[in-house]
Amino acid sequence: MIFFDLFHLTQDKLALGGDTLSKKFLILLSCFICLFIHPSMICANEGIYLGGDSVGIEVSYDGVLISGTYHFTIQNKTYTPETYIQKKDIIKKINGVTVTNIADMQRELLTYQRTQSKDSIPITVLRKNQLIETSLFNVYDETDKVYKCGLYVKDKIVGVGTLTYYDPSNHTYGALGHEIMDTDLQEIADIQAGSIYPANVSSIQKAQQNHAGEKRATIDFTRVLGTIRENTRIGIYGTYVQLGRNAPLMEWADAQSVHKGKAQLYTVLHGDEVQAFSINITKIHHQHIGDVKGIEFIVDDPVLLAQTNGIIQGMSGSPIVQDNKIIGAVTHVITNDPIHGYGVFIEWMLSNSKKLA
Repeated sequence: MIFFDLFHLTQDKLALGGDTLSKKFLILLSCFICLFIHPSMICANEGIYLGGDSVGIEVSYDGVLISGTYHFTIQNKTYTPETYIQKKDIIKKINGVTVTNIADMQRELLTYQRTQSKDSIPITVLRKNQLIETSLFNVYDETDKVYKCGLYVKDKIVGVGTLTYYDPSNHTYGALGHEIMDTDLQEIADIQAGSIYPANVSSIQKAQQNHAGEKRATIDFTRVLGTIRENTRIGIYGTYVQLGRNAPLMEWADAQSVHKGKAQLYTVLHGDEVQAFSINITKIHHQHIGDVKGIEFIVDDPVLLAQTNGIIQGMSGSPIVQDNKIIGAVTHVITNDPIHGYGVFIEWMLSNSKKLA
């Protein structure tokens, strides 16, 4: 089996100068037990707004991340940047000047070259939570007419996923159902800031056996729906600025209430219209710790199957509803059989967003 997470992303990455750039004692005791034993008991079921909207997701690193290095040779001299800088380093300063993105980095490198006329440039990097003073070579290649420093760098990750819910009790939201991964580093992205935006689905690439399909969407970066404060194994969470639409207020159910049988997932296939599609829950995994694969299901809706062939990228976070209650969110698909998917229990997601209040 091959599992594939469902966040459709692009990672803004640049190869500088390279080929590709969340009685009283008894009452208190009960509250204590609720908080630490069962996350769904944290508060009464006040209701949450149903999601299903496609959202653009943009997260930024606190500086410029080194996602890789490469050797280069100029005038018979070979430069090996990994001797002074490492993959996963985050460049914080160049010649004492703070840089927060790739544009800053390019400007400071060029300024140093013009004013100092030196190839070795002092930089400050963050490595394993420690600031380290080092240097990098930025050398002009007469053949390619470009400066080279042997670094692959990026300052943000941009992608499309699905909003799961808005919680009006504390103005938080949950989305995606799983983490945002840094695919270059093959680990959860260590992001410092981010936002979600409206997204409009323009087309669908159908899933094929062993090839995940995807939603293709445009993101409206002029309208911020919310800020991203936590990137976790079971979703992203933050504070919402505005509701994306007039979403219905619904009750949610804990994991113990979820059962096999009919349910619906809510997602967007065209434009910004949220639609309900039928699924069949085939297995429940009871958990002590929140995990992305608590619910197994099969897509059996002929309309959804005709348009997507199953679960596709961009659907991650799509809320799952059973017995008129939100029970979870879509997280993964089995790529060699895309009608089979996984979901996370909504109570785990809510326990994360409640922490942000």
